[in-house]
Amino acid sequence: MAGLWNDYQEDERSFESSRFSSTGSRGSTRQSTFNTSVINLKDPGDTADKRPIFEKEDTYVKETAAIIKLATANRILVVGLLSNKVKRFYTQATELDDVLDIPRPVGDKIHNIFLDPTGKHLLVSMTSGELFYGFYGKQTLFSCSKHMKLNVKVDSVAWNQTKQNDIDTKEILIGTSLGIIYETKLNPSSDKQLVAYSKILYNLDKPEAITGLVYFHENGDPKQRTVVIATTPTRIYQFFGKMRSNDQCKFGAIFGESFPEFKENIESLGLMAVSYIKYPEPRSLVWMTGVGIQYSKINIDSLSFDEGNVLSENRLTPFTDKGIPVAIGVTEFHLLLLYENGFEAKSLINWKHVHYEPLRTMGGTYNTLALDPMDHSKFFCSAKQSIIRFKVHKEERNVWRMYMELRKFQEAEKYADGDQAKLFEIASEEGDYYFEQKYYEDAAQTYALSHRSFEEIALKFINEGTTAALMNFLRTKLDSIGNSNNPTQICMLVVWIVEIYLSEISSLEKQQQSSEEKSDKLQSTRADLRNFLSNEFVIRNIKKNKPIIKVIQEMMASYGDTSDMIYFADLMEDIEKVIMHHIHDQQYTSALDTLRKRRSPDLFYKYTPTLMKYIPRNTVDILEQFGRSLDPKRLLPSFIHCKTTDQKEQALRYLQFVVFSTKCKDEAIHNFLLSLVVQQDDEGLLLDFLDKTDANVDRKYALRLCSEHRKWKACCYIYTKMGLYEEAVKLALTKLGNVHEAEKTAVEAQSYCSLEQQEMIKKLWLMIARHVVEEEKDIKRVMEVINRAEQVLKIEDILPFFNDFFYIDDFKDAICKSLEIYNQNINQLNDDMKDATDSAERIHNDISNLKRKNCVVESSKNCYLCDIPLLTRSFYVFPCSHMFHTACLVKEITGYLSKRKAEEVSKIYKLLLNLKDEDQTRTESYRRAKSQLDEIIAEECLMCGEYMIQSIDTPFLPRDEEEFEKLRLEWS
Repeated sequence: MAGLWNDYQEDERSFESSRFSSTGSRGSTRQSTFNTSVINLKDPGDTADKRPIFEKEDTYVKETAAIIKLATANRILVVGLLSNKVKRFYTQATELDDVLDIPRPVGDKIHNIFLDPTGKHLLVSMTSGELFYGFYGKQTLFSCSKHMKLNVKVDSVAWNQTKQNDIDTKEILIGTSLGIIYETKLNPSSDKQLVAYSKILYNLDKPEAITGLVYFHENGDPKQRTVVIATTPTRIYQFFGKMRSNDQCKFGAIFGESFPEFKENIESLGLMAVSYIKYPEPRSLVWMTGVGIQYSKINIDSLSFDEGNVLSENRLTPFTDKGIPVAIGVTEFHLLLLYENGFEAKSLINWKHVHYEPLRTMGGTYNTLALDPMDHSKFFCSAKQSIIRFKVHKEERNVWRMYMELRKFQEAEKYADGDQAKLFEIASEEGDYYFEQKYYEDAAQTYALSHRSFEEIALKFINEGTTAALMNFLRTKLDSIGNSNNPTQICMLVVWIVEIYLSEISSLEKQQQSSEEKSDKLQSTRADLRNFLSNEFVIRNIKKNKPIIKVIQEMMASYGDTSDMIYFADLMEDIEKVIMHHIHDQQYTSALDTLRKRRSPDLFYKYTPTLMKYIPRNTVDILEQFGRSLDPKRLLPSFIHCKTTDQKEQALRYLQFVVFSTKCKDEAIHNFLLSLVVQQDDEGLLLDFLDKTDANVDRKYALRLCSEHRKWKACCYIYTKMGLYEEAVKLALTKLGNVHEAEKTAVEAQSYCSLEQQEMIKKLWLMIARHVVEEEKDIKRVMEVINRAEQVLKIEDILPFFNDFFYIDDFKDAICKSLEIYNQNINQLNDDMKDATDSAERIHNDISNLKRKNCVVESSKNCYLCDIPLLTRSFYVFPCSHMFHTACLVKEITGYLSKRKAEEVSKIYKLLLNLKDEDQTRTESYRRAKSQLDEIIAEECLMCGEYMIQSIDTPFLPRDEEEFEKLRLEWS
C-alpha cells in the first residue's frame, strides 16, 4: 500500500483543485458553487482589483454661481444653482447639456430638486413654496403650485415604481415641510391641465418636515399590499394597505384605513437614503439621527407585511471623530458619509471603515451627495461651486471575506463569484470552525471541498478518533474529485472507505446481536457499503484499475465477509467467481439464478453439466427460457453424463424442446435425442420420433441403436426409409413374425417403386406368401395375401411352395379363375395378331399404289417459290399440288435444317449436278444420291408440313437493312 499512498500524494499535488459535486448535509449546498474543472490555485488577493473601491475623479463640473442642490438618475445629472437656474447634464454625452431658467422674484431660491429614476421627470421646490415641473427634452419649467393648491416647501418625493413612459408621471407621493403627504399625477402632454389631480393623503399630528418618502409593494407585485415609509426629523413611519386599482386616488386606502407604525428618536436630523439591489427591488434604508446613523434591512416578503414591519436587522452606528455628516447615501454594501471636507465609506456587513477621501475646494465646503438608483457605478458630491464624481469599482470584491470573518459561510460563498481560490479558503475556514466546535461531520464535509492537504485532514480526524467523520471526509473527497483524471486518488479512497466499512461490520458481528438495535445497525452498515460499491462512479473507476478489484476481494476475504465479497464480484461482473462460490456452498439454485440474470451463453456451456447433476429440472426450465440464444450442440456434454432417471428425463425434455419447438435441424442433436428415446420402453415414442425427424437423423446410426436395443419395428421403419424393402420384410417376418408389418412394407414399396422394379415387388410378396405357406400353413391367409398383392402374385406363383400332396380344395376356385384369365389373354393375343397382319397388308398395297401414282403438270404452272415456269428445270410435285424447282426447294429448306443436315443436303445436291453434267444420270451413284436427297427435302411439303409451322415466327420482311432496302426497291 505504500506505493499506492505515494501515488496518491503525487496526484493530490497535481490535481488539488479538481472538484466533484458534493453530498451530505452541508456539502449539498455547494454542488453548483465549486468548479469541477482543474484550475490554478492562487491567493484570492492575486486576482483582486487593485483600484480603490471608491475612486475620486477630477472636478466634474465648475460653476460661477453657487450650487444649492444636486440630483442624478439614469445617467442624468441635474444641478440647482443659486441663480435660479437648473442645469441638466447628460453624463453619457449622447445629448447636449441644457439650462432651465426659473422665473422667480428676487429673494426666492431653490429649496430642493427631485429627479425620478428614469431621469425624465423633474420637480424643483422653491423656498417660497412654489413647485416647478420639468420634462425630459423640454427647455421650460412649468409651475404646478396653483393647480395643486400647494404653498409649502417640498422635502421629499416618492416616485412611481412602475415602468415610466413619456406621457405622465403616474401616481406619485409628495412630502412637505409641514408634515403633509400629497398624492398627485402630472401630465406634461396635456394642453389643458398639467396636474391631473392632487389630493392630501395624510397630515402628521406633529407638524414637521417629511424628509424622506418611499413605498414598496409586497413581493414586488403592485397587485398585492403596499407599504409607504416616511421619515421626519424625529420619527420613521410605516403605512400598510392595498392600493386601489380603479380610483383616481390610489393611495387613499393606505393612509385612510391604516394606523401608522412609527419609531421615534428625540434627537434627529431626519436624513434618509435607500439602496437597491436592482431598482425597484430595495435592499436597505439608512436614517440619520442625532446620535448616529440607523441602518435597517428592507424586507418586502409577505411575513414582514403580516407583522406590520418591513425594517429588520436594525443597527445604530455612532458618529466618528470626523463629526456629523452633511449628507448620507447607501449602496448595496456600503454606507456613504459626506462631510464638509471629506468623504467616508463604511461596510454594511462588518461596519468597519473601508475608505476615506479628503475633499478640498476653493469655494466653500461640500454639502450634497447624489446617487443614481439605476446606475451603481458612480455618484456625485457637490461643494459651493464645483461637483466631483466618484467611480465605484466592484464594491462587492471583499464582501466574501467579510462574511467569512463573521462566520457567515454560505453568504461568503454567494459573493465569492465562483472564484475557486476564494471558495477553497472559505471552505478551509469553515472546516476549522466546525472542527473547533467539535462538529466533526460538518467539518469533514467542508474540509473535503477545501485546498487543505489530504493527509493533514485525515490525520486530524484519526487523532480525534472520529471514524464516522473520517468516513464522511473520504466520501466527500471522493465525490469532489469527480470525473477528473485521478485514478490513483480515486482507487486509494475507495479502498480506504471499503476497509472502514468492513472493519465496522466485523466489529458489529463480533458483538452480541441479541439487541434489535445492534442488528439494525449491522444491516444498515452493510447496506451503506453495498450502496457505495454500487455507485456508478465507483464501479466505473474500479473497473479501470483491475488490481484494485483483487485488493478489495482479498480484503473482504480477510474479514471473512463472504456475502459482501459475492455482492462485489457480482457488481464487477465476475460471474464465474459468484457461481463457483454458490456451487462450492452447494447453493445450486443461487448459481442458476445468477446464470439466468447474466444471460452469458459461455457460462451456461461451462456450468450446465454441474447444475444438471444436482438440479436438472430447474436447469432445463432456465435453458428453455433462453431458447434460441443458446447453442444446443455446445450443451450436449452436459447431457452425455446423465445417469439417473431424473437427469435423463430432463435431458430428453430439453432436447425435445430444441428439436420440436425451436426447429433445430442439427444431426448431432437428433442423433443424441434418438439415443435417449430408444431407451424408452414405449416403442411408439421411438416410431413417432423417427417419423417426425427422419430427415435429420443418421439412419445407419439409428439402425444400429435400434438393433442394439431390439427395437425391431423401428428397424423395419428405418429399412423402409432407406429403400431396403427386402431387408425390412425379412426382418418383419423373422424377428417380429408380423405378416401385417411385412405386408405394409410391401404395399409402401409398391407405391414408391417404378414399373422396372416390379420384379422386386413380386419378390417381396413371394417372401410374404412363402412365410404364410410354410409357417402359418393357412390357405385362407395365403389367398388374402394374393388378393392384397393386387395382380402382382398369381396362384401359380405360390404353387411351388406347397408340398406335392397338398389338397387344393380351398383354392381350386382361384386356380380356375387363373386358367380363365390365361385363356382370355390367349384369345386377345390371337385377335391382336390378326389385326396386325391385316394392317401390314393394307400398308403394302398403299405403297404399291403410290409407286404407280402420277400427276399431270400443265406447262403454265410456275414454281411456288421463284414464280418461274416449272418445266424449265428439274422440280418436285407434292400430293398437295404444291410444286417447287429442285434448286429453289433445296435453298429454302436448308434454312430449316440443322447445320450438319444442311451441309449434307448441299453436298448431295452438288454431287447430283456434277453427275448430271457428266451425263451419268443413269448410274447407280446418281440414283443413290437422288434417293438420299428425296428422303431429306421431299419428306413433306414445304408449304403444308412442319416447316411451315416452324416458320410461324419468321417476319415477312427481312430484318437486315440492306436486304430490306433491296426488297423495297424491287417492289417499287
